Amino acid sequence: MAKQGEPTSRRPTIHGVAARAGVSTATVSKVVNGKETGVSAETRRRVEAAIREMGYRPNRIGRNLRTQRHGAVGLAIVDPSPRFLADPFTTNLVAGLSNHLSKNDFGLLLYGVLPGRLAECSLIRISQVDAICLNPSGDRAERIESMRLVAGLGQPLVVFQDQPVPDLPDACFVRQDDHGGSAAIARELLRRNPRRAAMVITDIQWPAVENRVAGVSEVFADHNVTLDLIPCDETSAVAITDATTSYLDRNGIPDVIVGQNDQIAIAAIQVLRSRGLRVPEDVAVSGFNAFPFTGLAVPPLTTVKSRAYDIGVTAASAIIERLESGRFSETDHLLPLELVRGQSI
Repeated sequence: MAKQGEPTSRRPTIHGVAARAGVSTATVSKVVNGKETGVSAETRRRVEAAIREMGYRPNRIGRNLRTQRHGAVGLAIVDPSPRFLADPFTTNLVAGLSNHLSKNDFGLLLYGVLPGRLAECSLIRISQVDAICLNPSGDRAERIESMRLVAGLGQPLVVFQDQPVPDLPDACFVRQDDHGGSAAIARELLRRNPRRAAMVITDIQWPAVENRVAGVSEVFADHNVTLDLIPCDETSAVAITDATTSYLDRNGIPDVIVGQNDQIAIAAIQVLRSRGLRVPEDVAVSGFNAFPFTGLAVPPLTTVKSRAYDIGVTAASAIIERLESGRFSETDHLLPLELVRGQSI
């Protein structure tokens, strides 16, 4: 019986769990931290059962003090839109990054940052994280400036969707082959023998969009296809529709319309239909990304399957490896893309 003034129960400790499971505290620590080496399946089951029965919760603060880690990774997305998380590519990337970090006992601190305001962000000023991820926008010089600012903090850095900067210290670049994917789309569109094409793109300078435009432009230039660019606010269906409509009013109907993403392509199809035009009989239309909602398009889009979720997972794996080994074993991850043939070309 507990003495007066004493608590009737105490918080379970790692020593108590070890005693109940009949193992060492080191073994309990391995199980808690997801380490596979040196722990049999039967031992793991005993330890996990003891943890559940005793209601043991690891002391993360104490562990972080010992390892000098914060248990968190920061992600700064430089985007002028307050609705930056509404973009399907961004949400899939963040999901992949967050889920894989969580499996390895790290949290994710997410920051939407206006262009030109990165230095003021609390992630940069306080920086209580173990590594920083950066999704930059702006022209190439502005993006490199952002990378150098973050790299100057002396922490591991992962940059999304941009070309590597060779002299950037302790940095890793994770991107998909947007150039190759868009070139594949352009080659598919050449089956229509187009003479004039329009590409509807965001009015924000993202490195991925630069690469998509470059891939289409190079293929079309080699085959004497004129390419017109139509910038718009990709976060607004009304803005996409207005920009496409305005272009058609000024220039007439092109042979093909290339959507920088599937949302744009679907909006373009609606505009064409409102004018009594058929897709693909009158105008071919292509998209990019092949996220699940793409299946709602009529006709089904010819598009490219993006790797946004895989980009996030790859970045998380690279960060964890870097924190364990002290270096990035690979500093440039380029993920290949797959053409998805629909009925819109």
